[in-house]
Amino acid sequence: MSIKKKIGMGVASAALGLSLVGGGTWAAFNDTATINNHFAAGTLDLEVGKNHPSHKMNFDLANMKPGDSVQRIFKLNNAGSIAIKEVLLNVTADSFIDGNDGALNGDNTAMMEYLSQFVIDFASVDGESTSWEPRNNVFNGEVTLADLVNGDMSKVRAAYHATDGTDRINLASLVTADADYRGIPVTPEDSDAVFIQITFKNDLTRVGGDYSEFVQNKFQGDSVNFYFNLEATQWAGVEVDTNDPNGSVNNGIQGSADDTTTPTTQPTNPSTGTPAPVHQGNEVVDENNRD
Repeated sequence: MSIKKKIGMGVASAALGLSLVGGGTWAAFNDTATINNHFAAGTLDLEVGKNHPSHKMNFDLANMKPGDSVQRIFKLNNAGSIAIKEVLLNVTADSFIDGNDGALNGDNTAMMEYLSQFVIDFASVDGESTSWEPRNNVFNGEVTLADLVNGDMSKVRAAYHATDGTDRINLASLVTADADYRGIPVTPEDSDAVFIQITFKNDLTRVGGDYSEFVQNKFQGDSVNFYFNLEATQWAGVEVDTNDPNGSVNNGIQGSADDTTTPTTQPTNPSTGTPAPVHQGNEVVDENNRD
């Protein structure tokens, strides 16, 4: 082998050696760190209960006659950790039985005519004032069960219209004497009573002339099931800024948030103890393995 070839191979070997040494050095050193995070959702929980142990909540009566009236009262409680904005009511009905033959009748016209015989004298909800509750009447005119099933909102006061644009009634008023009690917050602790009276209309109209049959005779023996369907909704989301501490977001107090405007920022002193941050004191784990 010539001297030139020997020198060339030596230089190549030396270069390869340097390359391996350098490559090994770049792969050997690194450092890692982990930022510990945690998200836990709150609970939106509407609980419907008795206003008093002796009070009945639902309408379930038979053998009724025109002129009878029935009062019922129930309470809306917030059993969750998130403030309730609205409790939206819609009414449905089914299982109409025609008293003429005692059979289930699918004729919606006949069912609605029967439901129109029942007038909602009042439906009062809490106004969050110092007066005995509930005082605020949802309606400003005569409303029947048929109107509610049809979603007729013409006699519902504007303050009790659902804010989502649906034909539903908000039973947890957003117009209150004390703004802290809009909807049903968790803090301050709140519950709203709903007081309803329904009367079987006493219509003295006769079919013909004097001493003929009353028009309501055709409703004898009729029956129907109707349902108060309730949906609780949340307030708009809040913004937790970079300067806000970790902990429990103040979603139990949100009477100032409004879905029609930019959501409010997180309160300046949010709760940090209910619950405490999961990673308090170990937000970052640095896994540097140097001696």
